[in-house]
Amino acid sequence: MTQLFENYQWNSALFNCQSNDLQQFERYLSAQVKRLNMQAIRLGFVDDSHQQYPLFLYQSANLCSEKPSILVCAGFHGEESAGPWGLISALAQLGSSVLNKVNLSILPLVNPSGFSIGNRLNLFQQNPNRGFIYQSGQVVSNPHTSVEGLILQQSMATLLAASKHGILTCHEDVLLHDTYLYALESHALPSPLSYQLRDSLGRYFPIAADGEIDECPVKDGIIFNHFDSSFESALFQSGSQIAICTETPGQQEFDQRVLANRDVMALFINHFVNENSQ
Repeated sequence: MTQLFENYQWNSALFNCQSNDLQQFERYLSAQVKRLNMQAIRLGFVDDSHQQYPLFLYQSANLCSEKPSILVCAGFHGEESAGPWGLISALAQLGSSVLNKVNLSILPLVNPSGFSIGNRLNLFQQNPNRGFIYQSGQVVSNPHTSVEGLILQQSMATLLAASKHGILTCHEDVLLHDTYLYALESHALPSPLSYQLRDSLGRYFPIAADGEIDECPVKDGIIFNHFDSSFESALFQSGSQIAICTETPGQQEFDQRVLANRDVMALFINHFVNENSQ
């Protein structure tokens, strides 16, 4: 039986549009990637009989093996729209000189068909952040892999190279008033970066209390080393050094969520810029 999800949309005073305005989002995105001279790679497209939805990866123009390689992603779920808009805001604040110090790659909107109607799932009622199965040293698909997931898996070598030093995916939990994050790391405890990202979110929203969220144990606002079939989990298991998945609360004001996403993205990027400058 197909699981149906509610459609969500909010008004953004920051961008003077509705949160699911795909054309306005694409205009803002185009302006920023042009300003930063980022290179567009079309990984594939999702289509039905009415419309095509391309899936793009954008990267720094001058990739260099001596610089940290990080990947920032948003928009896996269409109702979690503050992530993609937060990325627009983060890019707008980014100086072009930053891209001389870090190999930055972005997946700004993985699920445009869901985004356009404010729905978690894509136009085929699939979840684009499930079905990434890591086994025998590679990521494979299963019956739950979405069309977007299959496209990403076909480019997994590129995406793994892009996220070698870290991946940040920005999600939202539309049912909550509190914020939290997932951290995947090869340590016994979360790193200072994980706590810094949590604290950045905490400047906007209450941090989730210790307990459980979606049957995952939460401590100090962090779900630590929880492995599933998500994109970020698969990349971490494939070799990315750290994977962070933030969750802003959908029950809070939309533009505040945009700004919170902007700040965690900027913090994540600047962490690797500063690390490379030392």
